[in-house]
Amino acid sequence: MLFYHPEKKCKDHTGREFPSIKAMCEFWNIPPETFRRRMAVYGYPLEKALSMPLKSNSNNLCYDHLGAEFRSKSQMCDHWKIGRKLFDYRISHGWSLEDALTKPRREQKKK
Repeated sequence: MLFYHPEKKCKDHTGREFPSIKAMCEFWNIPPETFRRRMAVYGYPLEKALSMPLKSNSNNLCYDHLGAEFRSKSQMCDHWKIGRKLFDYRISHGWSLEDALTKPRREQKKK
C-alpha cells in the first residue's frame, strides 16, 4: 500500500507526481506520520488524508502535578516515561495526576 513505502514514487489525488511520500506530504504541508495514520488507522481516502487541516494543539496545553507546562498529554507522558494509554486508564479510574504520572507500571507475572 501507498503509506508503507515513504520513499516510493507516488501521485496525489490531483495526479501530481512526487519522488516520495515524504515529498508529497511536504507539498501538502502535512507531517508524513499524520498522513500514514490517516491512511492506515482511519482509512481516509487519499484526498482527505492530504487536504484535511491539522488539529491545533495550542488550546490543549496541560500541566503536570509540579506545574510544568506541556503542549499535549502525550508530550507530558513522554516526559514522565509513562504510556499515554496507561495514563488515560489511570486518570479514568480516579488516580491522582501525580500517581498516574509517577507510579511505576505493574509488572506482569510470568507463567
